[in-house]
Amino acid sequence: MYNRRFSIISPLNIIITKPMQRTDITALKARNILLTMFLLLCILDITLVMVARDKWAIGRILLTIIVMYFVLQGHKWAKYLLMGICSLVVVILIAMIFALSSKLSTFLIVGSSLMAVLSAIIPIYMASNKDLNRYFSGKRQNYSQ
Repeated sequence: MYNRRFSIISPLNIIITKPMQRTDITALKARNILLTMFLLLCILDITLVMVARDKWAIGRILLTIIVMYFVLQGHKWAKYLLMGICSLVVVILIAMIFALSSKLSTFLIVGSSLMAVLSAIIPIYMASNKDLNRYFSGKRQNYSQ
């Protein structure tokens, strides 16, 4: 298969013969790491919502998933919104753990702590990883064409 941007692309979409090979693969790896962290966050969040029986949190989870879709499409507003949501979740979870620690089960305290840590790592990763930012700029360029 031939592509005007790269010389040869295999059926698995792995670049074979361009010097940009390493750059594109590292950008995809950065995206995959972000996706993995986000999926772990969603699984942990859904588990905690089921344990706590908090039906209203389902809307927040769905909103976060929709925003993540737009982040992966390269929209800057979605990136900043997701970073804000994650930062707000960190603050709320830490406040909840301190305020309600005597009323929460150990499972909810540990799960909320893990979720707070993961919610703090995601925006830091999004802001600081150059490969991920290169992936986002590539998506924005493709989106604008």
